[in-house]
Amino acid sequence: MIRRISGMMIVLGSLAFCSQALAHSAGRNAPSPDLPPIIPDNEYLSPADVHARYSGPALEVVLSKIEHQPFAGTSFPDPQGERHHFESQVRGQVSINGGPPQPFMANGPVDTIAYGRPPGGLGTFDTEMLSMTLTGGGGVMIRESPTLPSLGKSSITDIGGGLYHIDSFFDVFTELSLDGGASWIPNSEPNPYGPGGSTRVVLGIPEPASVALLALGLLGACGLVRRR
Repeated sequence: MIRRISGMMIVLGSLAFCSQALAHSAGRNAPSPDLPPIIPDNEYLSPADVHARYSGPALEVVLSKIEHQPFAGTSFPDPQGERHHFESQVRGQVSINGGPPQPFMANGPVDTIAYGRPPGGLGTFDTEMLSMTLTGGGGVMIRESPTLPSLGKSSITDIGGGLYHIDSFFDVFTELSLDGGASWIPNSEPNPYGPGGSTRVVLGIPEPASVALLALGLLGACGLVRRR
């Protein structure tokens, strides 16, 4: 009986550990609660296999494996909240009309805003991407929709030791131009996490290897209980 209780305690402890580890594998730890996060790996990634799909007459452009990284930013007060402006780089893969994926990269300014951020910067609050205009080679451009709101949410927690854990996501409505902005094609890819036609980008999606490692640890604990 004592062994069964001990085994159950091991399993429950392992479940709690894995749940806590998974909870903190999303997002990023930073030395300050500032936005955008002041850390080297502050990339926003897409959890979906297809980041965006732009379909026009006799044309289909698919973006995948997108990494969106702000690399220089400023923050300032706004009548509606706390506004953040930064230069950003997007890189990933692009496929045209079913062709093989090719490397893709674009750069440009992004503006976001945090609504009702608590004093001190900690807590959970709503956010919105107000604008984004990214330019790549050959007249390719991607912009945030000028008519649809790209909403999100952020959460900042003091985890001690001079570190803050930052969770953040946006559901971004984007449009693609292949002629330098003369015409635009909206994203048509369904968003399994938010409004259709938007793309969810998340700060610090857990790497598959990390999730697999946690699963193996839990299986190992269960195996230890069985042996006992």
